[in-house]
Amino acid sequence: MVILLKTGYEHLKKDYGNEKKYNPVWYNHLKYNKKPINVLIDEMFRRFEKKGKYSGAANKVNFYDNDTGKLIESKTP
Repeated sequence: MVILLKTGYEHLKKDYGNEKKYNPVWYNHLKYNKKPINVLIDEMFRRFEKKGKYSGAANKVNFYDNDTGKLIESKTP
């Protein structure tokens, strides 16, 4: 899950020491791995909405398949 932040929230982006800042990325909890993809997305989005620092700062949340890199779903908070 990639959290695409609104302009003005660069302070919430991650810095990996190479002078670039990146949008935050979250991965699902291992206990949810055997569930259907729609359940995983719903659970991750629910956790995202509870985290106040990102939920008000996001334009969009994208969910990708880790194996293929393809976009599965995009949600707007």
